Amino acid sequence: MDRVRLAIVGCGNISQLNAPGYLQHPRCDVVVLCDTEPERAKRRAREWGISPRVYSDLTQVLDDGAVDAVELLTPTWLHADQIVAALQAGKHVSCQKPLAISIAEADRIADTVARARTTFRVTENFLYYPPIVKAKELLDAGAIGEPSLVRIHTTRTQHITGQAMELDPDAMVWRRDPGRNPGGVLYDDGVHKYATASYWIGEIGDVSAIVTRGAEFTMETPAVATWRFKGRDCLGIIDYTYAPEMIIRGRYYRVDEFFEIHGSRGIIWVTRCSGEMLDLPAVMVIRGTETVSYQVPTDWRFGFDGAAVDFVDGLLAGRQPAQDIHEAKRMLQVPLAIYEAARTGRMVAPESV
Repeated sequence: MDRVRLAIVGCGNISQLNAPGYLQHPRCDVVVLCDTEPERAKRRAREWGISPRVYSDLTQVLDDGAVDAVELLTPTWLHADQIVAALQAGKHVSCQKPLAISIAEADRIADTVARARTTFRVTENFLYYPPIVKAKELLDAGAIGEPSLVRIHTTRTQHITGQAMELDPDAMVWRRDPGRNPGGVLYDDGVHKYATASYWIGEIGDVSAIVTRGAEFTMETPAVATWRFKGRDCLGIIDYTYAPEMIIRGRYYRVDEFFEIHGSRGIIWVTRCSGEMLDLPAVMVIRGTETVSYQVPTDWRFGFDGAAVDFVDGLLAGRQPAQDIHEAKRMLQVPLAIYEAARTGRMVAPESV
């Protein structure tokens, strides 16, 4: 394969972040846009300055012999059927997170992946976000010694200033449906954070949790989950809060994250991700008597660009991009274990879900 001919399936909010990396890649051609509302796909084509074929149904995409690969940016409850169909049609598949809405669906996908001659991955933009990558480099270089604790804090708000991306509120409708979504932010957003923690330290072990169910199904705040990383003397903490009366800066969503990694010789802070609330360097190493700051690119979209590059380059080189089916399934098991731990008041092993 000399070039990748890509179809983007789903032209809603998140396509505005996923598409640019493909459009900029010198060996990728976005030849098809597909959306159940064709006018939305045509509008994206105009915004992106391309002239693709426009389809309204995935079957049309899979019947198109000029499509090598698909990027599925569709609601999660559709993923299993769409992934299986695309792989069986001989297409390479990249799919928006989370992988699926149940472990049964994940296993069905895994069975299809095992038989497929094409490549499958879940798009995980956090693994390519420059501040998170820099923190990984510092960890691996021993900048803070042996890690002992990772904390990932997320603040959600109602108000944002500086927003540069137009959002369609209809994108939340299916997320609020318990019949089509197994959880809220700990599931839909949390998979980014579990992937980050695993990227930094390793596999997540037994989980305990307290999850507050608010008036809105998706909110789940305040909430906290803790775990021990397998084979490491290191703990993980993820927590979510909601500050409806606070205004934050950000270009994309009404959310801000702060990451902390504690080690035997110091602490790493990652102060910037989806939002831009703090006026601090993106990455800081604190060693008690000194603080070293690292200025790296911080636009959250750069993580999506990196994910696109990894998929295209992986296909061209014949290698597996991150995240493969096995890691994607593990990332699905973590929030489901968190919900079970919160329900039962006991620790739950993700692999037991």
